[in-house]
Amino acid sequence: MKNSLEKPLRQFLNLPSLIQYCRDHYDLPISRISIYRATKEGKLPHIKANARLLFKITDVDRWILGGEAKFSDNAIKNQEVKL
Repeated sequence: MKNSLEKPLRQFLNLPSLIQYCRDHYDLPISRISIYRATKEGKLPHIKANARLLFKITDVDRWILGGEAKFSDNAIKNQEVKL
């Protein structure tokens, strides 16, 4: 298990990485269904890249610590990204 103060060097997480991040950094076992529900309800900002969900780490941290992350100016709700 990583030190809770260490943060990944990357800025975005895919779904499996988000689940692992929640376990490693917050000792929070979260399910795919909970993440999908939070994105559908607009509580967890995300972007879609080639049909994959990506999550900004700062938004994930706000969502976990505050119970909900607001869409920031930097993250557009359900933005589609072509890679």
